[in-house]
Amino acid sequence: MTTARPIWAKTAADGQWHPLLLHCLDVAAVAQAILHREPRETRQRYAHALGMSWDAAQPWLLLLIAAHDLGKACPGFQCKWKNLSGLDVGRNPNTEVNHAFVSQVVLTHWLRDQGWSEELARLAADAVGCHHGSRASSSALERLEHGYDGRRALGGADWEDARAELLNTLQLVFQPTEAPGAESLSGPDFMLLAGLTSFADWIGSNTDWFGFADQVATDEPDKWFGARRINAEQALDAIGWQPRTPLASAFRTFNTVFGFSPRPLQQTVAETLGTLAAPTVLLVEAPMGEGKTEAALFAHLELQRRFGHRGLYIALPTQATGNAMFARTLAFLQGHGNDHVLDLQLLHGGAQLNNTYQQLRLAPVYDSEQADTARVRASEWFTYKKRALLSEYGVGTVDQALLTILPVRHHFVRLWGLANRVVVFDEIHAYDAYTGTLLIHLVRWLHALGSSVVLLSATLPPAIRRKLAEVVGAVLPDVEAPYPRLSTFAGDGVRQTHFTADPTRRLTLEIEPIGTGLDDMQTGLGQHLAEGGMGLALLNTVQRAQELYGLYPAGTPLEWNGEQVGKRLDDGTELYLFHARFPASQRQVREQRVLNLFGKSSGEQSESRSGRKILIATQVAEQSLDLDFDIIATDLAPIDLLLQRAGRLWRHRQPQRPVPQPVLLIAGLAGDAPGSFSQPLWWSAVYAESILLSTWFLLRKNGRQHITLPDDIDPLVRSVYEEEVVLPETILERMDKALAESDGTGIAKTQQAHMAIIGLPDDGSWDDPARYVLYDDDNPFVHRTLAAETRVGDESLTVIPLWPGDEFDTRVVPTPIQAHSWSLRGLRIGRNGVVRQLKAQGIPEPWQQSPLLRNHFPLCLDAFGAWLTDPAVRLDRALGLVYESLN
Repeated sequence: MTTARPIWAKTAADGQWHPLLLHCLDVAAVAQAILHREPRETRQRYAHALGMSWDAAQPWLLLLIAAHDLGKACPGFQCKWKNLSGLDVGRNPNTEVNHAFVSQVVLTHWLRDQGWSEELARLAADAVGCHHGSRASSSALERLEHGYDGRRALGGADWEDARAELLNTLQLVFQPTEAPGAESLSGPDFMLLAGLTSFADWIGSNTDWFGFADQVATDEPDKWFGARRINAEQALDAIGWQPRTPLASAFRTFNTVFGFSPRPLQQTVAETLGTLAAPTVLLVEAPMGEGKTEAALFAHLELQRRFGHRGLYIALPTQATGNAMFARTLAFLQGHGNDHVLDLQLLHGGAQLNNTYQQLRLAPVYDSEQADTARVRASEWFTYKKRALLSEYGVGTVDQALLTILPVRHHFVRLWGLANRVVVFDEIHAYDAYTGTLLIHLVRWLHALGSSVVLLSATLPPAIRRKLAEVVGAVLPDVEAPYPRLSTFAGDGVRQTHFTADPTRRLTLEIEPIGTGLDDMQTGLGQHLAEGGMGLALLNTVQRAQELYGLYPAGTPLEWNGEQVGKRLDDGTELYLFHARFPASQRQVREQRVLNLFGKSSGEQSESRSGRKILIATQVAEQSLDLDFDIIATDLAPIDLLLQRAGRLWRHRQPQRPVPQPVLLIAGLAGDAPGSFSQPLWWSAVYAESILLSTWFLLRKNGRQHITLPDDIDPLVRSVYEEEVVLPETILERMDKALAESDGTGIAKTQQAHMAIIGLPDDGSWDDPARYVLYDDDNPFVHRTLAAETRVGDESLTVIPLWPGDEFDTRVVPTPIQAHSWSLRGLRIGRNGVVRQLKAQGIPEPWQQSPLLRNHFPLCLDAFGAWLTDPAVRLDRALGLVYESLN
């Protein structure tokens, strides 16, 4: 190196600088270390993308990734600090230049000169050129290559020579041989190259592991690269990125893994896994409580072993369900790990409130006394949101996974993290047309990236199965296997297998229609629980849940872990309230108390099922939480959700129950007509009226008095969602109007989802560099049209409730202790008028300096919990956030 030797890549405040060539080699060394720790299948995927053997492809890959910062060798970038090169920078160098795009332009031409096809060179250079998160539009590249600003940025012939010398040096270090045989890159292969480049650059740019060197070291680039490979291995060890090896090196039976014999569902999954020839998409449809989670974990174990998958991510619909699954996944990994440290992350906005996760983060590496127990930790490096999906194991909300296919910065890094992995989606029926469509697109991408996908649901409309078949280019069988069933979707078609539900879990429950009034629900629960028992009142809105809780006498507050979680009435009845409008820390305590009292088992089981206890909740108790009640009262809801709620009835064997049979009381089902579907249930504001009408007539007008689980699940869901319910003439006009409205809403949401994604993996739609890069952070002042959305709905903000004793001052920067304490109170507000007032008030400037508070709004309360700006908004310790009508 001569001309390019004094060109810098990194600088420090003390005047030190790191030569560009050495930084390029640092990042290549990291990429090599990463690939060395990847499964063989990952390396083969990169080789196949270039149309070469791995031995021939590796030098080219390392050279490409090393060249990611080639564009820093231009006057526009070098003049951002000091031009040490001695090369002519011209009179007015363009220091606003994006050096990554310069890399892309120069590398494209150079690769073509090396015999690469024009399209392959363009896309490969594009993939490494977008390592700062976004791709260059064609107009930006045109201006850079041929515009005046581009000439100011790139410099003259001497700068061209410097860049050529740098590339030639990299070529001498890596010594690639023949040009690749591929003509282009597919969408998935583009994402794999882009993701690996960014990941390697993040590590290789960290001066803790890759310190600066004198430019003399550029004289021996081979020696430098060899030495930096040691640094790369140490860096990966430090962040907890271990070799991706299967948990099970040999086949294990289900009994061996879990210590009990498989149920029919689990046995069917185990047998089907042995017939698979390649990564695939599996859909398990089975009743609640049949062991779908264990089946999914076992599927991961075997799929990982057979196909070289590099880890597991489990996506759930809510934070509460994520918390429950995190504990189960941690226990599984601790019991079935191998000989290296495993990293497990919890990915959702409330992770800092999860004690299990925080202990895993802060404690030293876990070592069990049992020799076969894995060591599990949660590395701090992966806690940053762009890095979290790079962890080997993860549990979180579906939102984190969906961001991989939305056009946000570094989405391809997230997508790389899920590639060649087992990804489990639980409760997939829980999403509306928008999020559900995004999920189908994500499954398509994951399948194209070599991942295996496991989808779990108890109640699923047939349309979802048809869409999954389309993902793999197949169609459903003319006659589907009966429910419950396992469906596999692969390139060779769709196969379905029926299995028998656990006969010991077969349950016939009585349907009892009640009126819409909250007093009807209160009376019904009281009558059925006269001798005690565990009851659930599940309401469709928070306000309705709060009002039902308020109907009961004041009683004595029940405290747990320093928080009020319910009240005890004079007759000994314990009442608990659980919904999403509590501050995060309070909601977490209530969630844990609910699980302790109404869950499958706990350390205080004998105490928890004694007396009379009633949980009043919203849909937060509907999904995934393993709860067991003697009696359930619920608002009318779509049939699949009613069945989901019914799955919490008599869910587990109990020594005795104080009620003679399981009963599902359904508010709004009584009477001769459906009513207005407005006050007091607000049904049509929550669910599609067409589905509610069909559900009402299916259950009420057809005289149904009982439901047998699981026998009735599939036919009932099919009847409603395939429009097979026979309606009277008097309701047809109303149904037609409701169908038109719901169809229109569904089509609009589906189209919105189609437009929201990065494109499809199997056509050219993904290759659109001009697509606007959306914001993926929580900045509340970003217009919604510029923010990536994984779910649609009214705009919402996160507020921090502040009491007079907090001594909040808009002029003072909160201390770290204050910021942490206040952030734990985070509460999401979505009422339009309140949101407008909060945005008008803004976020205090000092809060912008706190990473924990910078996107949160203060909600200043008086001593009674009323918002100082609008007393109609009140935070009640017992009820949560209340919106009142002040007269």
